Parts: sequence; C-alpha cells; structure tokens
Amino acid sequence: METSMTSQDPTTYSDLEQGRIRHIDFHIRADFSARVLDIEATYHMQTAVNGSLFLDTYRLNIKDAQANGRPLAWELDEEDEVLGSRLQLTQLDTVDKFTLKFSTSPESRALQWIDAGQTAGGKHPFLFSQCQSIHARSIFPCQDTPSVRFTYSAEVDVPEGLRAVMAAEQSIGQERSGKFVFRMPQPIPSYLFAIAAGNLVFHEFGPRTGVYAEPETIEAAAWEFAENEIKMTEAEKLLGPYMWGRYDLLILPPTFPYGGMENPRLTFLTPTSILGTRGQTSLITHELAHAWTGNLITNATWQDFWLNEGWTTYAETRITEVLEGKDEHDLRDAYYEKSLLALMERMGMDSPHTCLKLPGKEKDADGFTTTVAYYKGCYFLQECEFAVGRRQFDAFIQKYMKRFQFQSLTTEGFLDFLKTELPDVFEKVDVHRWVYEPGMPERKNRPKSRLYQEVAKTLSDYEQGRRPTRQQVAGWHRYQVMSFLQGLPKKIAVEDCRYFEEILELEKANDGAFFSAFYTICIVSGYEESMPRIEKFMSTVGRMLYIFPIFRAMIETDWSKGLARPLFERIRHRHHQITVKGMEGLLKKAGL
Repeated sequence: METSMTSQDPTTYSDLEQGRIRHIDFHIRADFSARVLDIEATYHMQTAVNGSLFLDTYRLNIKDAQANGRPLAWELDEEDEVLGSRLQLTQLDTVDKFTLKFSTSPESRALQWIDAGQTAGGKHPFLFSQCQSIHARSIFPCQDTPSVRFTYSAEVDVPEGLRAVMAAEQSIGQERSGKFVFRMPQPIPSYLFAIAAGNLVFHEFGPRTGVYAEPETIEAAAWEFAENEIKMTEAEKLLGPYMWGRYDLLILPPTFPYGGMENPRLTFLTPTSILGTRGQTSLITHELAHAWTGNLITNATWQDFWLNEGWTTYAETRITEVLEGKDEHDLRDAYYEKSLLALMERMGMDSPHTCLKLPGKEKDADGFTTTVAYYKGCYFLQECEFAVGRRQFDAFIQKYMKRFQFQSLTTEGFLDFLKTELPDVFEKVDVHRWVYEPGMPERKNRPKSRLYQEVAKTLSDYEQGRRPTRQQVAGWHRYQVMSFLQGLPKKIAVEDCRYFEEILELEKANDGAFFSAFYTICIVSGYEESMPRIEKFMSTVGRMLYIFPIFRAMIETDWSKGLARPLFERIRHRHHQITVKGMEGLLKKAGL
C-alpha cells in the first residue's frame, strides 16, 4: 500500500504524482575542517519521469545534475524557513535515473560536528546525524516525507583513524583506511537515514546485538545494555519476526537532542541513558519496538505520528511488563499519565494538538509532534486490547505487522483495518473520541499502582508539613523518585530544595530525568544558588526532554527571565541545530 501524499502532507515540496524515488547510491566524503559532507548521489526512480521532479532541500550547495551523461536543467526556489528550498529538475524526458553532486552546509539541521574536546576521549572529532522529522533534506535532496521508502547503498570516506557507521548493513572486510561501504536492502523513509563517524569501538552482546561507543565509554555501555538480546526475543514474541538483521546501538556524545533515535539496525542513543544501574533500559525497549512500529510500518504523514509513537509506547509497556514485572509496569503507567495530563493542561485540553490525528495544515513537524502521541496513543490501544481481550488483540498485532510491513499508513487506513479485524472495539470504545477529539477520554482499565501509592502518601504527608526522611526514600525505584519530583508543588521553600537535593542524593544518582524535574522546581522556587549546576547541566546535556522544561521555567519565572537569553548564547554552540531551533522558539515566543 502506497499513500498518495501530494495534497495531504504539508511538510514536503514533493509531488508524488511525478514519480517516487526507489533507490539511491551515495558516495559521501566527510570534511571535518569545513564541516560539510561532499556527496554524489545517483537516484533510481520507480517509473520514468517526464517533465519536472520536485525534491526537498535545505541549504544544500547543488553543483551538478546529469542523466544519461547529459546535463539536467534545474533550479532552486527561494528558501522557506521551515521547509527549505524546492529543487526543481525540469525538462525530464523519460528519465528513470539521474545523478546529483552537492555538499551540505555547516548549518545543516541534520548534522552536528563535534570538536574533539566535547567527546569522551577528547582527541578525535565526532559527527552524527538526526533526520527526524524533516531534516534529511539538509543532507541530500529527497522526497522528505514518510510516505516514500527507498533502499540505498553508500561508500563513505572519513579521516584516517575514525570509523564511519550508518543505519545500514556494513560490508565486512571492505573497509579500508578511512573508507567504509554500506547497503540498506530494506526500504526506509528519508527520516531514518543516519550516519555517524568518530573514534568508535564495538562490543558484541549476542549473535544479533552489540554496541558502538568511544573507547572511554564502551565498558559502561556494554554492561548497561547487556540484556538487549533478551529484549529482542520478547519483542519478537509480541510483534513477530525481526526484519532488519542486526540490532546495534551507537552511544553518541551528550549533545544528542533525543533519548534515542530508532534508526534501523543502529539505534542512536544518548549517553545519559548509562546510569550504571540499568535503570533506563526501558529507553532501549522503546527504540527496539520501533523496529516494528515506526520502521516496519510507518506513519504516512506526521499528522499520523501517533501510529509510530503510540504503538511503540504500547509495545514498550507490554515488554516491560514481562521483563520487569507488573509493579514496575503499573508505576510507569501512573507516571506517564500524570505527565500526559500536565502537558495537555499546559497546551489546553481543547487544543487540536491533543488529538491523536493532528491538524493537517502545519508544516513544521518538529513543532506539532508531542508526547501526546506516545501516551494517549498507548492508552487508546490499551482500551482496544481491554475491549476484546489480550489473546485476540495479540493475534491482531501479528496480523497487522504482516499486512502492512514496509509500508506507510494513515490513521484512516489503520482504523479501517481495525474495524475489519476487530469490529467489537468500535462497539465498546469511543474510537472517534480517542482519535479525533481533543483532551483525554476516561480510561476504563487504569491499573492501580502499589508503588505509586507509596509516593502519593509521601506527597500527601509533605503537603501537611511532614517531609520524608532519607530512610523513607532510600529504597525507591527510579520511577518513584521521578513521580515524587513530578508530584511536588511547582514552588516549594528554598530550604526544602536543599533538603530534597540531599536526601534524594541527586548528584550521586546523576540521572538526567531527576535533574530536569528538580532544577525546574529550583527555578520556580527561587533557589538561586543552584544556577551554576543548572548551567553546567544545560551546557553538557542535549536531550531536549530534559533541558527544555528547565529553560521554559527560566523564561516564565521573573527572577530568571533575564538570565535565559544570555545562558542560551553561552551554550548554543554546544548543541545540535534542532535543539538550538527549539530554544530560539521558546525565547521568541516570550519576546526575549
């Protein structure tokens, strides 16, 4: 099933009635001194193109275009701030293959070039990409929409001493000094294209799993994620056979803007996930589940984002329940629901962005995709499971994976399939209310969490003037600490900030989620002596989920508002362009 996108996807210039890209052969040279990729790419179309072909680009330097040994006419339209520039290949005469030569810009939104001093080893530079949602166009001209899938090959040249990796199969034995060869035989959407290079070594977990990292972090990463082969086995029981060959991890420098990115065969991962406790391996469970829900079956547009993230969060919770027990599952469920409701209240319960199917006219996918898709989507699927029973729903999952593998799907296409296979869902669940209406419907099967109730009792005691003791919190699970910080009033006494920082042993835990929640409270509470620690955290951690709440609190709080712009200017050079863009947006919205 292929999805017609011409009138439906506002995030792309592509006109898919002109034709679809089928395969691309890349020759890539990484120039670390200029901070650009020099690329020659040969495009193979599904069918021959006549007339024009529109491709998405963002600040690419187009040098040449040829087909059948002859120059192709082309023009680059004026740049749109969000979408970039439309590249028009014109006067095509039955062309099914063409070659473009171009280079990226140092301002590429997808690429971050990291100086040696910002890496774990401190001796070699590092490069990594992040293409989701619409940033592949800043690496190569493409139909940058999730409805188009293509295979590719790549030859990559990097400086001697560095290792290149891609979200693709590496040709073993073909790497020479600084030269690496890759192929991706399974068709992917453009946002799953991924490349990185640095001083990397590899540790194997099992026959299908391993991890790449700098030598200085490989030992810690190898221990933290040693259970990945077990996770794969459980994921396959729920979702069906793994279709991508290997499942490896790449530990990136700390400026990576996300927790993880589900690039096929090679999940890109933040180093903040290495806690020394295996306490954040649910992140791996989530990214692994994406190999089916997102990568195998992909949202056709970013308005259908919940099909990627809602399904993946649902699968994550199911695998967590098996591997970590129902108590842990129920605790996380309670935490996620509180997070979702807090987000919806901030957005407004009647906001169209609290719908699962998002409004169809916005073009900045980074701006309108939120964690509503993750948790509301997950809870909707839980309601569907509850309506028909787990056994029947699990059979549906397997059938769903087989029916739509390596395809892009709209919300409407999914609901049609759901109605055909599980009509009882529509009798017992208000599907339209869940999918197309704003706000949060009532959950009929909310689990009761014993571990969360312990936290709720502690919070209630605090509201009545009784602070918890160090002994009370010493044995808490990670999500209990997170739930406690989440449940505290936004503003507390400064002396209580000091007290909680001590008894929760936040510095010892070194958990980014703890710091994010606690530092947000510190800002609102006027705990000014925490600012040096906050700045250090904001300058060394790039995960937007962690730093944006702190930055938003700075902007919204009187005493710290004037510090926000100077802090941003001091740290912006350390962060990925996606992070910088988001922080600039927060400042602009506040008039700072």
